[in-house]
Amino acid sequence: MDCPKCGHNQLDEVRCESCGIYFEKYRRQQTKSQSADSGLNNSRRPLESSLRNTIKIVFVTSAVIGLGLFVYTKVSTKNPPVATPPPQRIPSPIPSGKPDSPATEERQPQLTGLAAQLAKSNPPGNIIETARNATVFIKTGWGAIGSGFLVDAECHGVTNRHVLEFNPDRLFRKFREDPAFHAKLSDAQEDLRGAIDQLRLRETEIVANRGSIIDLKLVSQKRLKLEVELANLPKTAEAEMRQELERAAPAENAKGFTVVLIDGTEYSMSQAEYADQTDLALFQLPATSCPYLKRVSSGKINQGDRLFTIGNPPGLKFTVTSGIFSGYGELDKHRALQTDAPINPGNSGGPLINEAGQVLGVNTAVLSGTQGIGFAIPIEQVFDSFFMLRNAR
Repeated sequence: MDCPKCGHNQLDEVRCESCGIYFEKYRRQQTKSQSADSGLNNSRRPLESSLRNTIKIVFVTSAVIGLGLFVYTKVSTKNPPVATPPPQRIPSPIPSGKPDSPATEERQPQLTGLAAQLAKSNPPGNIIETARNATVFIKTGWGAIGSGFLVDAECHGVTNRHVLEFNPDRLFRKFREDPAFHAKLSDAQEDLRGAIDQLRLRETEIVANRGSIIDLKLVSQKRLKLEVELANLPKTAEAEMRQELERAAPAENAKGFTVVLIDGTEYSMSQAEYADQTDLALFQLPATSCPYLKRVSSGKINQGDRLFTIGNPPGLKFTVTSGIFSGYGELDKHRALQTDAPINPGNSGGPLINEAGQVLGVNTAVLSGTQGIGFAIPIEQVFDSFFMLRNAR
């Protein structure tokens, strides 16, 4: 027989003479080995089938996705997508519950009457311009100009008494200190001196020519008269000016005054109330719902704090100047606010305000012969001086 392992031919059927294997044992090993190989092949077939199915599914899915992208690209090119706007935020309504809620405090009051009129014609761009809309220009029938401002919604206005009143004594002091008055007085004195010199020359000629004694006497008397007139000219001119002012006062005060708003609206006024001990006057416009300046205590101010004036100097209406609080002074034996903010002629009666637009005082005067020294009457004196304002304290 042939050996199943090495192929040696022999007669012995138990053991190979060449390789030494036992034939029966070799056959059992071969049978066992074939059975294991058969089981391994059987277990691999489901795995290979599952792998092939998975690859097939992946391939089909990829093809489907690719086809979908191709179709979407074509459609998108023809009909580009419309951008969806982001959702709009609808503002929450302002609560109308508690009056002291923050949302309620932010609501601006609805303007009416004169306040609405001025806000429309001259809309303010800041706090100072808001205060400007409550300031007025004042002109009198006798030619004086000044400023004023409104202090409540009932249209009460404040200014200086000397702006509205044709006061002979006050005007006399003003004119006597006026350089123009002194210039006219000097011209009159020069004319008299020239006439006196001519008369003296005439006297010399009469004596030199042995002229008439009567002519000499007449010339001398005339010269002496002019010399007396020259000596008394200042007092005479002042007396005549005072008399003229006193004669004109009733008629001039009867002319009243005109209040002009920033939009050009004019109110012809015939009456005003004057304070007894301070340079203040009060009037009321025939209007409703006026813009007005809110006041603040003049005691709550420190030296160096920034201040503003609003007024109407000659040729310039509703102008603003600024400066600082210099300290407290005295004006007509009353406490006054001193500032270096320019207070020019025409600014009298206008407001002195802080950076918040609140009024501290009434611009009144400048120290004569100086620059940068002005005074304002504290706002408290305004409300103390007039009975109809005391309820508004």
